[in-house]
Amino acid sequence: MSPINYNIVSHHKIQPENKDKLCSRAKLDTGTHCNYDCEFCYYGEQLHIRTDTDVIKKRIDYLWDTGMEEIDFSGGESSIHKDFFELIQYTKDKGFSNISTLSNGHKFSKIDFMRKAYDAGLTEILFSVHGANGSIHDKIVRRSGAFNRIIKAINLCREVGIKVRINTTVTMENFTALSEFSTLIQSLDADVFEVNYLPLNHWDDAKTQIPLDYNVVCTEIKKSIDILKSAVKIINVRYTPYCYMGGYEKYVCSTYQHIWDVYDWNIGVYDYSVDPQVYKKDPLKHLLKVAKENRNQTYMKPKSCMGCKYFFICDGIETENNSTLPLAIKGELIYNPIHYRKGYYESI
Repeated sequence: MSPINYNIVSHHKIQPENKDKLCSRAKLDTGTHCNYDCEFCYYGEQLHIRTDTDVIKKRIDYLWDTGMEEIDFSGGESSIHKDFFELIQYTKDKGFSNISTLSNGHKFSKIDFMRKAYDAGLTEILFSVHGANGSIHDKIVRRSGAFNRIIKAINLCREVGIKVRINTTVTMENFTALSEFSTLIQSLDADVFEVNYLPLNHWDDAKTQIPLDYNVVCTEIKKSIDILKSAVKIINVRYTPYCYMGGYEKYVCSTYQHIWDVYDWNIGVYDYSVDPQVYKKDPLKHLLKVAKENRNQTYMKPKSCMGCKYFFICDGIETENNSTLPLAIKGELIYNPIHYRKGYYESI
C-alpha cells in the first residue's frame, strides 16, 4: 500500500524572501515531430506529428504578450521543422532578447546549418547528451553515430558564436558513467556554461522505464558534480529529493526552485492557457499557484518527511517511484524555496 501523502500540507508556509529575478524564459512548443527515438521519450507514439507554422507563430505572439523575454524552442526536435529558420527570424523580429533551442545536435553538426540558424537569430543551444561515449549515448537515443554528431555540433558552436548548455537524462543505462560524462564536458572546445542532470521521471510514456534508486543515483551525480563544478558555472539537478543531496543543496532545482531558474521554462505560461494580463498582474502569485498544483499532481511525501528540515522546499518523491523513500534530515525548517540558491544565476 502506498504511504499517506503529506505533501498537501507542504505549501502553506512557503516564503520566497528574495529579490532574485523571476524566470522570463518560455518554452516554445514546435510539436513532437522528431528524427530520433530516445528510449525515455514521453512522446514515443507522437514523433510523427508536425505543427503548422501559423500555430507556432501564434504561440510566439502569445508568449510575447505575457511579457516573456527569452525563448526556448522545444519539440520533438525543432531544428527539423520545415520553417525552422523562418520561425527563429520571426521570434527575433518580435523582440525576444535570447533565442535558444533544445536539440539532439543532428542538424547542427553541419556548419552551414548552424551558421544559417545563427544568422536568423539563434543565440544558444541546449544539447541533449546522454552518455560519455557512443556506446551509451547512441543506444539511449537509438541512432548510430548520434554521439559523434552531437559532439561535433557542440564544438562548432565556438566557431559560430553560439552559447552552449547541456542536458543529460540520468537513466539505468548511464548513471554509473556520470563521472566520465563530466570529464567529457571538460574536454569540449565549446564553453559550456550550464549542465542539467535530469534523473528520469516517470511521466507519460516514460512510466515504462525502471525506477531509479535516489540514493544510488545521487551518489553518482555528486561525484560527477565534483569533477564538473570548477569548469561549469551553472549546474542543476532536477526533480530530486533534497535529503539525498546533502552538501549539494544549491544544485537542486525542482518545482518551486524553477520559478527563479532564469534558464529553464516559465511554468506559469507553459501551456498557453493563462490570460497574459492575469500573469502580468502578479507573476509570483501565479507561479506559486502553478508550482503548488504541479507538486500535488506528481509528487508525494510519507509521514516521515514531516520532521525534515527540507519539508517545505522539497517536492518529495514521485508517486510513480516510491520504492526509495525519503530520509528525514533534522534541523531548522527552511521556508524560502531558493534558500540555497540566492543569487545563483547572477554570475552569468
